[in-house]
Order: sequence, then structure tokens, then C-alpha cells
Amino acid sequence: MIGQTIGHYRIEEKLGAGGMGEVYLAEDLSLERWVALKVLPREMADNQERLNRFRREAKTLASLSHPSIVTIYSVEHADGVHFLTMERLRGRTLRELIPEGGVNVREFFEIAIPLADALAAAHDQGVIHRDLKPSNVFVTDTDTVKVLDFGLAKIQSSGVQGVDTHGPTEILTGEGRVLGTVPYMSPEQLKGKEIDNRSDIFSLGIVLYQLATGDLPFNGSSSVEVQSSILRDTPASVDVLRSEIPHHLGRIVAACLEKDPERRYQSAKDIRNELVRLRDEVTTGEREARPGSESPGRRFSARAIWWVGAVLLAVGILATWIWLRDGDPLDPPQASIETHQVDEAAQELLDQGHLFELRGDLKENLNDAEERYRRALQLEPENPYIEARLAALLARIQIQYPEEERITEIRQLAQSALDSDSQLPGAWLSLGQLSLLEGDGQAAEQAGGEVLTSAPEDYRGYTLRGEALLLQDRVDEGLVQLRKGVELAGTDMRARLTLARSLRHLGRTNDAAAEYEAILRYSPDLPNALNNLGMIYAMQGRCLDAVPMFRRLMQVHQDEVAALNLANCYVSMGRYEDAIDTFKKALEIAPDQPFAVHALAEAYVKAEDPEAARLWYEKAVEAYDASLAAGAPRSQYLGWRAICAAMLGRYDEARANITELLEIAPDRSTPLFNAAQVHGLAGHRRQAFDYLQRAIEAGYPRQEVESDLAFRAFREDPEFRALIETPVVP
Repeated sequence: MIGQTIGHYRIEEKLGAGGMGEVYLAEDLSLERWVALKVLPREMADNQERLNRFRREAKTLASLSHPSIVTIYSVEHADGVHFLTMERLRGRTLRELIPEGGVNVREFFEIAIPLADALAAAHDQGVIHRDLKPSNVFVTDTDTVKVLDFGLAKIQSSGVQGVDTHGPTEILTGEGRVLGTVPYMSPEQLKGKEIDNRSDIFSLGIVLYQLATGDLPFNGSSSVEVQSSILRDTPASVDVLRSEIPHHLGRIVAACLEKDPERRYQSAKDIRNELVRLRDEVTTGEREARPGSESPGRRFSARAIWWVGAVLLAVGILATWIWLRDGDPLDPPQASIETHQVDEAAQELLDQGHLFELRGDLKENLNDAEERYRRALQLEPENPYIEARLAALLARIQIQYPEEERITEIRQLAQSALDSDSQLPGAWLSLGQLSLLEGDGQAAEQAGGEVLTSAPEDYRGYTLRGEALLLQDRVDEGLVQLRKGVELAGTDMRARLTLARSLRHLGRTNDAAAEYEAILRYSPDLPNALNNLGMIYAMQGRCLDAVPMFRRLMQVHQDEVAALNLANCYVSMGRYEDAIDTFKKALEIAPDQPFAVHALAEAYVKAEDPEAARLWYEKAVEAYDASLAAGAPRSQYLGWRAICAAMLGRYDEARANITELLEIAPDRSTPLFNAAQVHGLAGHRRQAFDYLQRAIEAGYPRQEVESDLAFRAFREDPEFRALIETPVVP
């Protein structure tokens, strides 16, 4: 089928085969995206009853929406072929990734938690996997866990079923009664009994056991012996086999492997929650000691990743700004409002401003809050508490709407407040936030410490200190502080928003999505959470899920970030006219944002309108210059400005921007990638490839490179292909 076109899908290569048919890499010619196309076996397509059943079941599976479940786009019939289309994944299966002896504890939690969360989401919709095993769990190049073939075992269940034994011996155990892979089957599956979600929990326990130890809990020289072991044996606990594993993890896995379904965990959600709690204990060094163990629990450090490295979406320039716009932990807990002497009229204005802050980071909300705080300060011109509150709000606004004059005012207000009261949290928070914007993690950490010295239970101190530690690549410590902030903040969602944003910066999109989903359960219309969860979906190629979220935000709030996100989705879907119209709507809402101007220029390039593209690139350079003059972070804006200048052929000034950028951040992935882009646009093949290799080695995602406009001339170059293709690890 290679080279054929089925409907509007062009088949490029075969990816694999299984019980449900062969899988191919295909290009969706209508939406200009890559998909995985699974062609159904002829025996299923020729059986109308089975085909109808497949369609019904596939529609149920397609309704599953979870970042750790592979997305089914469509069930189709064209040119005599029945097939379904799914998101294309790059990476390897868990079966390929589990090393001898198992993964380390940090990696265990990074895989196990989203895996359990995916099961919980499916079970909530009444879908049982029935064949959970490492070869059906995929880890993408961006470390996203994806469960494959969810529920497809159920779709197959009419007729004689073969059982994959993971070995040379295949068995049939009765028509329509048993299916699955023997080493991962539950006792009730083997006995041919009716199964429910608890059967998946047993299979999950086997996968977790293998993940932790590298070995299966039940073994034998034949499938019959394996089955007997599953029905009879109790495996050694994982914490006994590996001394560094927390004792409670052994109990979690053992409870999943109970022979009697009534004695197992009754829901995958309970398992996920247990794993999250245990991960947090391990991260904070409070791991439960094993009986007889004399050594303290060791700390498991995460990779040091630049916390503000943007994973670029579609046109490649908006993600970092939108993440920053998530909102910062600058709004005080409600209780702290009453801790200083303020007259009744000023207090009322402060309360009103606080409520506007809690509504989210829409410009109108921030403007309303600022107006209330300024009126309060007019009523009491020298009140240090009001000065600190206003300084904190202005620092929050500076993140997304930079103005040089505002920086001066923030410092003046904060210093005036501290001259009167050196322990005012709001003043230290505003100074700490400015330090974060300037890239000074140590100063920001010190400011967070000052907050906690005067107010030990103020969650804002923990969130500020957490962000400062992440900026210094002290990832484990930073996440501990952020989670402590969430714990203290209670129903105030700002701390959780900061945690979610930080998890995204670290590439932990599954955990970030879970946090945003938790926020939306409490506050369903919060713009920050809707925008960012939609962005996660879009980055995963799930624009059809993301588009309704962004449209809803635009209708309700006229939010420029939602407009930018929606336009980016349209670019990804090849709907360039819609993208251009939507980018222009974003500019109507916020005319001074350089990101929308830059994105609009790139949309015109993809729409093959070079004259319009050049006009908007020129405007983008001017907009970046204005933002830089107003105090915008040079470590981000210089790279984007350089790309626009290079697109205009102004290579000397683009290289000057890159030279300054690399002096600021010489070893970080995004500036190195910006340098590769500039040299690529200038036609400097050797320099472009050298910087690209350094960027990838520093952590820049390979999958974001190929579609970048800067490398159009090199897409067929063998050296370029070797750089961007994922290396096979033996």
C-alpha cells in the first residue's frame, strides 16, 4: 500500500501490524498533518456484524479525551478499505524502554502516574482495556506517556481469539472467552470469567512490577506454566527486590496483584492518588522507611531542565509568552487582607481589586484591579501595605505587558513600603518577581525567603521560591516548594496554576494537564486553565479538542491569548485563511503584542503570500524593538526578533541579536535553536547544523524542528535528517 492514496490519506510507510490490522504512516492531505492509519483485517471488514460492532466501539474510544490515551481521529471507509486514523506518535514502547533491573524511582513515577490516570479516565467512561502490557504503552520523544489500543480487545471479542503469550507458544482457550497477553492477564481472564475494570488493575500491577524490577512477577517456560503461576503464586515484593524502592510502593503493587478482585484496589483513580502522594513524599525526603532499614530514604533528582524553555507550537513563538501569562502567585490569601491597618473605604477598594485578580489574567481584570489599588493609595498615600499590594500587582502585569516606566515604579513602591515595614510580603514578592524576569534566580530565592520569614504560612513565598529554584535548575527542590504552596493555598487556584505552568516548562505535560483539569473542576471558566489545557491538547496534535475551548474563551472574554491559540490551531490544520483572520482579531484586542504580529507574518508565509509576510515581519521587528525598549526579557525577545530580521534578509542585525542572546544564555536549548534558525535562513549550512546539534543535545525537542520555516532548504539533506530523527538506542 506504500505510495497509494486512500481517500485523502497518502500512505508513506508501514509502522507495524497487530491483531487489529496493519498500521501505516499517512499524510492527511486535507489537514496537512501526519496520522497513523490502521487498516482493518479483511475478515473483519467482510463481516457486517463485526464491522458494525467495530464502528460502535470505535466511536466510544474516540470519545476518550485524555493526554495519556492515544487519540482516535476518525473511523472511515474509502476506496474499499475500512480503517481508522489516530495521532502519530514518535518514540518507543515501554517494552523497549524498560532496562534490566527496572527504571529509577523518578522515572517510575513519571510513567506510572499518567498510566494509572489514563486507566481511570477510560474506566470512568465504561471502557476496559483488556490487554494492558508494556508494548501497548508508548513513551514519546517528549516523555509523554500514551496508552495504545484502548478497548480494541473488546472490539475483537466476536469469534475465535488468539492469545499472545509473549513467547513462541500460542494457545486458543475457547471462542470469544479469553483474549489478552498471558503474562499480563488477570486470574479471572484466564478462567474465562466476566471481567470489569479490576482486571485492568491486575494487569497494571504486572506492568508496574516490571517497570520497578525489570522482571515479570509471574514466569514459566511455557504459557501453561505462566498461567499456573498467575493463578497460584505470590511474587516477591518490589521493595524487597530493590532496596531503594519505597516500602509503600511495594504495598501498592502487591494490592494491584491480589488474586481476588474484591481485595484489589477498586479503582485506578485510587492508585493514581496513592502514587502521587508517595511521589511527593519521596521528593520531599519523607519516604516511609522499610522495616529493618537503617539508611535514610535517598533523594531522586530530576533532570536539570531550563524551566522557561518553550516547546514551540505551530508558528513557534507564542508558547513561552502564554506560559508566562499563566499568572504569578502575587495575589495574597484572603486572610492576609485584614492584617494591616487600612481605613474602611480603602479596604473596600482593596477587596474589590483582589476579586478582580482572582478572575484570571485577562487584561480587563488586571486593569480593574490596578484602578482599585491606585484609588486606595490616593485615599491613604503613604500606607506601606497598599504600596506593597500595588507593587505586587504591577509586577504581575509587567510579565505580559512590559513597560520600562513600570519597572521603575514597582521598585519605588516596594522600597517605600519596605522603608516603613521591612517585612511586608507584597513588597518582597514584587522585587522577587522582577528578579525572575531578569533571570536572577538567587535574588528571587532570597526574596521568597524574606516573605516566609515574616509570614511562614503565606503560600506566595513558597511559589516564588519554587520558581526561583527552578530557574537555577534545582528542579526537585523547586517542585517541593511549589507543592507546599498549593497545599497552603487551599481553594486559591493561583498556586496550582503556577505549579501547572512549571510542570509544562519541565516537559511534564501529563502532570500539567492533570493540574489544569483539577483547576477547571473547581473553576470551570478560568481563562488561564482553559487556555493552557487547550495548548497542551494542541501540542499533542489534538487541535479538534482544543479549538472549541479557545472559541468559547473568545466568545465569553474576547481574550487575545485564546485568539492566538485558536489561530495557531488553524495553522496546524492548514486553515491559513482562518488563521490569518483570527490573528488579526488578536491584534484588534491587543494591538501592542509583538507575538501576534510575528505569528501573522509566518501564517502569510505558509499561505504563500510573500508580500504580506514581508510587511508583517517588518512590523514584528518594530514591535519587538518597542517591547525590548520597555524592559521585556532580552533572553526571549532577542531570539524572536533575530528570526524576523533574518526572514527579511537582514542577517547582520539578526546575527548581532544572536550574539547578544548567547552571551546571556550560552548553553540553553532555545537560544541555541534560535541561532540555528538564523544561520539556516542565511544559508549557512555548517553553522546551522552545528547550532542545531547543540540545541538538541541541550534538550530542544527534535519533533519541533522539521516543520520550522528556517530549515525548508535542508529537509532532504541526509545530515539534517540524521539530526532530527530519533536515534535508536540498542
